[in-house]
Parts: sequence; structure tokens; C-alpha cells
Amino acid sequence: MSIAVGQRVDKYEVAEQVGQGGMAVVYRGVDRSLERVVAIKVLHQHLAGHEEARARFAREARAVAKLRHENILEIYDFADDDARDSYIVTEFIDGPTLTESLADHLPRYPEIGAMVMTQVCRALAHAHSLGILHRDVKPENIMIRTDGVVKLTDFGIAQMLDAQRMTVTGQLLGSPAYMSPEHIEGQPLDFRTDIFAAGVVLYQLVVGELPFTGRNPHELLKRISDGVYRDPRQANPLVGNELGRIIDTALARAKEDRYRDITEMLSALERYLKHSGIDEPRQELSRYFDAPVAYELALRERLLAALVQRGRELAGSERVAALDVFNRALTIDPDNADVLAQVHALSRRQRTRRMLALFGGVLAAAALLLGAVQVLREAPAPEPARVLPPAQVGPATEPAAGSELPALAGDSAIAAVPADAGMDASAASASTSPGLGSQSPPQRPGSRRPGVGREQSPDAAPRRDPPVASAPPGPATRAFTLNVSPLKSEYRVDDGPWLPIARSRATLELDRGSHVVEVRNTACCESDQQIIAADAPGGVLDFTLGYLPAMIVPKCPVVAVGVQVDGQPARLDRKHPIFFTRSLGQRAVVITFFSDDGTDEHTVQVQYNETKVVTCAFP
Repeated sequence: MSIAVGQRVDKYEVAEQVGQGGMAVVYRGVDRSLERVVAIKVLHQHLAGHEEARARFAREARAVAKLRHENILEIYDFADDDARDSYIVTEFIDGPTLTESLADHLPRYPEIGAMVMTQVCRALAHAHSLGILHRDVKPENIMIRTDGVVKLTDFGIAQMLDAQRMTVTGQLLGSPAYMSPEHIEGQPLDFRTDIFAAGVVLYQLVVGELPFTGRNPHELLKRISDGVYRDPRQANPLVGNELGRIIDTALARAKEDRYRDITEMLSALERYLKHSGIDEPRQELSRYFDAPVAYELALRERLLAALVQRGRELAGSERVAALDVFNRALTIDPDNADVLAQVHALSRRQRTRRMLALFGGVLAAAALLLGAVQVLREAPAPEPARVLPPAQVGPATEPAAGSELPALAGDSAIAAVPADAGMDASAASASTSPGLGSQSPPQRPGSRRPGVGREQSPDAAPRRDPPVASAPPGPATRAFTLNVSPLKSEYRVDDGPWLPIARSRATLELDRGSHVVEVRNTACCESDQQIIAADAPGGVLDFTLGYLPAMIVPKCPVVAVGVQVDGQPARLDRKHPIFFTRSLGQRAVVITFFSDDGTDEHTVQVQYNETKVVTCAFP
């Protein structure tokens, strides 16, 4: 590479290497004419000799030069097409990539991930408005400035969506884990391709792992193409339905099922944050990145207050939405007495509605039955075998409410409705019926009713009562079975003591209240929890704990060396997280160092929660 530390390129002095990507090495430099620090991105020498790579690099410069936005890395200058070296000069970001930030501290609350993505969506909205498709949205291309400003970088494979742009050929440019199904399948790309990648990053931020993983690239790409991933609400109960729907929409397999444009996704995220009491994501992120742990401690109480208020607002008209909000609050504070009282009140209200619905059904059945009685009275009776003496003929007696009808819970409510409601009163009083002179005694449920309105033939089939639904009271407790992987895990209920799980299975009895069941394995894995609603039946609770990531630290004393870890750009002397599937806690990782003199490849085995240093072998 002709450009190196200590050299001067035009008016820029090259100070030190600070990173590298798949196409270029990044240096910190100084613009001597303006006396400001800049970043100088130099195309790799082994690519600079290829006309296509140089053309793509030049397209990046021209594309990014159009963009002026707070959340997009600003370009200052770039080399001429006929220059000996291809380089771009941009503003210098003093801060980590999002990948490095996540390795240091994973956000505790999904709202933090949503705030980060509002800034990324704002950047994409600006780029899309100018016809620029990023095509490689991923944490490595998102930087966090020291003041908390989020910057979208590296439009190295951006394509101009105008009449002059090159046709997308289906070449797999970009990072496989963030590719959309249409990208993998070689279909035409559009702005919804960036929406999919933004959904992958959002999932990673709020869940702590990628939605699509595989033991090899083929399996990974197939899962993306099939749209198979774990529901974020199951992976992290803090997510809730509102944010879960945003993620699901962004990750829809078909482009037509995603948001129509990135501004729709941005609006959905801002609405979600507003419901959580967060109105200014930009200012909030500045405080978060300055002191993540302290910010999260303070955010907890703010979220609880906002969610309780939101739940109360919804309780009167949108019960299901209110329960979802209250459940989110309970994932933060399982013992919150105010929230538990609200949930129980909603549950009681629902039971009352069910009882009223049951009574309404009984009333309807009673009305139909009495209507049938009236029809029978008014129907012409068959010629009797003998005529009764006048003294034995009397007016028909109306069946009293509660006497002819089966006894039911809530009969007082039924008796309040007149038994002859909806009948012609004059017709009812004028009708006569042989053989009936007094009211029948009350009947037990299931007993046979006597004939009404006419004599019953001995050969006639007995009249049957309509079936009566009676719901027995539910049991005081519910039985749950925990299926847990891996072995030697522990569980607890509602902040109680941790209990061992024998042979990956445990059985527990829970009362009818709301509960939080938490499972952990401190030796290898991240903890997980599930919320049990007050009205949920017993059943099986499956827990598959995610393995803690390993860390690779690439080192090399040689100047101007780039490095990739598992095919992804990495930085020397920085931790690079290695994630695992939920079924396998160890795997091989390939670390590749490269310079003008060649490449140096290392394959190492790593397992969960392990940090491994890999040093280059360049002389």
C-alpha cells in the first residue's frame, strides 16, 4: 500500500491506523489547511488494481458527497479518478462502533435499542430521499460519537437508484447475517432492503443476539430466505407486543409485507418510545452512552411510571392493549403492587363480562322457550277423546320465572325480566288449556318438564330441557412443567430462592396471581424469564438459554495490517464478540490478517464466555 503512517497525501497528513473494512484501511489524519482531524479511507492495494473495485470506490465518494445529515458520516474530499491512490476524506468519529459498544455493554431495556434505531432510520430516510440505497446496514457501520450522536457510515456498496446507476447484478455484496431474502435470491433490491437490515440490527439490540444464525453460511442464508427466527417477545419478555410487531414487520420475508418506506418504521419506533415516556431520543442517547449503567438505573423508574400511566389510559377501552402494557411493567418490577392490582381488576372485569354474556345467553334461551310456549298455546289443539266438564276447565297458568326454567346461578337477574315479555297479553289471558289448573313445582336442572298448553300423549316422546352450561370454579393453583436447556440450570419464582433443576425438568404449582419464572445458568448462559398471567392455564414452559458470547482480540505489531474475524471487519486490540447458536456452545473461528505482503490466517476453537487473543505471524 503506497499510503502509510507518517506520509502526506495532498494536504492531509496520515497520523495512525484506526481501523479497516472489507475494501479499505482507515487512518486518522490531519487537514493541514483547516487544522482539523479527519479520517482518511484508503482502498486496499490488492483491490485498487481492479477497475471494478476502483469504480465502486468512486461511486461511494460521489454518493456520500450528496448526503448532509447529522446521523451520516460527512465526506470532505476524495481522490480524483486518475489519482495513484483511491481515498476518501471524512469527518473523524472519536468513538466506538455499535459492535464494540455492544461488546462492552448490552442495553438492559429495549427502549435503548429503539432509540439507537430511530437515529439510523433518520439517516436512511435522508439517503433514501436522495435515491441512495445503503445495502450494508450493520453494527460495524454504525458509530457512536463521544457525545452520543449515532453515525451511519460506509456507503461503500451504496447504489444510485437513478437513471445513471449500474444495474444490481445479484452479486452478494454485504454481510450475510444482515442480508434480506431478495438479496440472497438475486432479486431486485429497493429501499425496503435497508428496512430489513435495520430490523435485524433492531432485533440484535433488544434481544442480544442475531435473529438468523446457522452452523454454516448455507444454513444461515436458508433461514433468512425462509424467514425463520425466534419471536423477539419470547427471546426477551421486556420487548412487548408493540415493539415485537415493529420488528416482525421490518423482518417480513416478502418486501410487500414490510414498511413501505423507512419513515413508517421511524414513526412506529417514535410512537413506541412516546408510549414509554421517551420524547427526545437524541438527548437520551447522549446521557446513556456517557454512563450506561447509571442511565439504566434511572430509566427503570421512568419506564414503570410511563407504563402504568399508559396502561390506565388503555384500561377503559382497550383491555388487551392495557394488559400488554401492564405485563411489560411486570417484567421490569414483578412485585409492583399497583400494577398487580390493575391486572387483577382487569381480570375481574373480564370475568364479569363473561358472566354477563352467559346470563345474556340464558335470557335469550328463556325468551325463545317462552315464545315456543305461546306458539303452542295458540296452535289449534287436536280433538280430545272426551270433553271435560266445565268445572274442570280453567284459565291457563303462566309458568313463573324460576319455576319452569332450570335453576341457574344468577336466577335473580333472570327473574327481573317479565316471563311474558314479548307476548300478546290479551292472547295469553284468553287462551285455555285442558288438564292444567295450577303452577308446577320448581324443577331441578336436568329434570323433565311437564307438558304445557295441551295434554301429552302417553306415546309422545318426553320433552327435553335445553342443556345448561355451568362452569365449575377453576382450581386454586395451576401446574407448570419447566423444560430447560442446558443442564444444571436453576429457576426461581417472583424473586424467591434459586432452586436446582434436576435433569432439565422441574414441576411447580402456582396460585392464580401473576408470576415471573426466571431461569439461569451462570456458568455458561444468559438468564431468561417468562411472565405467567393471572388467568393463564397451566402447561409447559420451555426455556433454551442463550450461550454467553466469546471474545476474540486480534493483535499485530506490524503497521498497516487489516484483520477480519469470521469474515467480518474487526479492529486490532479490540474485543470482537463471537455469538453461538442455542444448541452449540463452541465453534471454530477464522481470523485473517492481511497486508500488502499477503495474508495470515488462523483458525481457533472458542467456547462460550471465553476471551482468546490471536496474534498475527507477520515478521
